[in-house]
Order: sequence, then C-alpha cells, then structure tokens
Amino acid sequence: MGRGRVVEVISPDLVKLDDGKPVKLAGLAYMPREEPYAAQATAELQKLVLGQEVELLSGGAPQDPFGRRVAHLRLVKGRQWVEGEMLDAGAARVRTFPDNRALAKEMLEREAKARVAKRGLWALPFYEVRLPSEVRLAHGFAIVEGRVTAVRRYGRGFELEVEGLRADIPAQAAADFEAAGKSPTSLAGRLIRIRGTIRGGPSMRLDHPEAVELLAP
Repeated sequence: MGRGRVVEVISPDLVKLDDGKPVKLAGLAYMPREEPYAAQATAELQKLVLGQEVELLSGGAPQDPFGRRVAHLRLVKGRQWVEGEMLDAGAARVRTFPDNRALAKEMLEREAKARVAKRGLWALPFYEVRLPSEVRLAHGFAIVEGRVTAVRRYGRGFELEVEGLRADIPAQAAADFEAAGKSPTSLAGRLIRIRGTIRGGPSMRLDHPEAVELLAP
C-alpha cells in the first residue's frame, strides 16, 4: 500500500502523511477527543510515529466509508507495528469490521494483556468491560461480557439474548461465524465477550465473528 512520513497525529487512530492525506489505523476503535484518556492516547501515538517513515500494510478494504485510507502502520526504522504498540500501552481498544479484520486475533490478545495489567485507559472505570445490565452506562462503542441465555432465528439471521442485551447476527455474517467455529446456535449457554456500538433496546450488531470472543466457563 506504500509508505510515507507522518507529519501530523490527528487523533489516537488517525494520522496525516506527507502526501497530505489522512490514514485511519486499522483495527483501533475511534476515541472522541472529549473522552477520558484521549489526550494521553494521542500523545502516545505522536511519540511513536510523528516525523517517522511508515509502511502502510493492508488490513482488508483500503478505504473506510469516509474515503480515508485504512492501513496497519509499521515503522520503517525498527519495524515496530504501530497498532500493536498502542494496544500494548493500553492506549487503544480493538475495533474490527467485516471488511477490515486482519490480525484481529493478535490485537485482541495484546488488548487483553494490557487490560489485565490495567495499563493506560484500562485503569479508568469509563473503559471497564461492561455487564449486560450496565450497558446503559456505556457511550457508543462498548465491550460487554455475559452469558447467552437464548438464541433465536429471524430469517437467515440470528438474535442472541445476552442476559437482557440483544445481539444481532445478520444473515450475511452467519456463514462467517460458522467458518470461524462460532456457529450462532452453538453459542447458547456460552459466556462471551462482544464489542460494538450500543443501540436502542439496548442492542448490538455483531456483523463479523471477530466481534465475539468465547470465554472459558
């Protein structure tokens, strides 16, 4: 996908290269600047990449819905994987999409280690993993853990009941869940961790299997 020099860090998941165009860091959740730790996360990314030559590596679709380039970044000098470094520091959360999910497994593992160690944003109550009963306290993107108490079909899609939170698996994603060993019907009774945007209801849309982590009983 090319390379360039980072001339500006706009936010914890967005930089501008010397060609004047922005690049969205693949696999990292958007963090509004008014949220806790946003300034520290931006500073962490600046420390890593500002003024540095970076390689752009594909994570899937080359653009997001806003027309911005989407890529994993790797420093030319030192070969550090920028997304991985941000997750290790507790300066980011994982957010993948159906068309951009490369390296999801490794990113989730790095995020989990930082969360257990309470590094960075994970030391703040605002970013705690929620119980289904707590999702009304969450704003926008959230990570939720709970047990699947029911699985219902609707057409070719599925609806999971996660202790009161509705989680929808659309028909176009069902085959991917099957291929990933996360058949929707097999999730009944399982303890899972899910991530996405909280919608009215409350509900969450699970449109690719990496949005669901299977947890030990």
